[in-house]
Amino acid sequence: MSEEEDDVHFPAGHTIEGSHGKYVVEKLLGEGGFGAVYKVYEQSDKTKLYAMKVEKKKEERKDSKLKMEIAILKLVAQERQDSHFTSIIDRGKKETYFFLVMQLVGKSLADLKNKRPDKVFSLPTGLGASSQCLEAVQDLHKHGFIHRDLKPANYACGLGDKKRVVSLTHPTPSLIYRTPKVYILDFGIARKFTNKENVLKTPREKAKFKGTVKFASIACHRNIELSPKDDCESWFYLMLDVIQPGGLPWKRIQQREAVMQCKEDCRRGEKRAKLFDGLKTAEVELGKVMDYIDHLQYYSKVDYNFIYDLLKVAVTNSGASIDDKYDWEKDE
Repeated sequence: MSEEEDDVHFPAGHTIEGSHGKYVVEKLLGEGGFGAVYKVYEQSDKTKLYAMKVEKKKEERKDSKLKMEIAILKLVAQERQDSHFTSIIDRGKKETYFFLVMQLVGKSLADLKNKRPDKVFSLPTGLGASSQCLEAVQDLHKHGFIHRDLKPANYACGLGDKKRVVSLTHPTPSLIYRTPKVYILDFGIARKFTNKENVLKTPREKAKFKGTVKFASIACHRNIELSPKDDCESWFYLMLDVIQPGGLPWKRIQQREAVMQCKEDCRRGEKRAKLFDGLKTAEVELGKVMDYIDHLQYYSKVDYNFIYDLLKVAVTNSGASIDDKYDWEKDE
């Protein structure tokens, strides 16, 4: 076995055989502690492009992160006509690694917003895309999982015939009708929050910090057990991150305790106003969204439609149409 295959760093042209085909590495898309993600094509048809996640096998790791990802993608894939979850093409394991071949998506929301002149989306694009981000989370929660690492880098736009959503099934269909598709990614630290009877598990007395400091919920900072309301809080921060011209108030703070303090301070007074600075037409509605999420408890059932409706009002108040092209389409 080559050294490259042993540490899951594959050169361009390297071929991996699965049960449904052979896949040739085109280039590395990203990597982390778990392994790497590659752009690959089917050996028999170079026009068939996919993403392939490769995870190193480790004795000290009880479960494969890809195992969780596969389980979630299989469960949630058919949740709605235009799924926010990528489809599985193939999967398998070799002597030193697991692999998952899946639908290839476009740039992440983080990359797309960073290409904008002010590094934020316009309000209609930001709230329209964020609505889709929350829909994906809603579908995940319906199957008893929380994501625990929601952030713009873990959402991406679609490619080819998957670029746009045409759906009238949503309670507020104008929010997503004929708009670019947004996919949710990376379920490596997702957790099942319900038991076999689909009832919320009794919360642990203490839970380890999981996720990304910038977008973590206050409960996560406090090592309190997480539930759907914490994903919603993280979603709220990612929404602000993609529309707030000044960025999140704690964006330059590194220390976890200080970030938590800043998040708590932003719930009141002048610092609360600063949270929505530059978003005057949406300030009232976004404030209501934050207050609603803040009042939720571990066992609360989230009223997602209440949030969607507030986002819709915020877009209307800005004088824009939700059916306009998204910012990144205008750049094409």
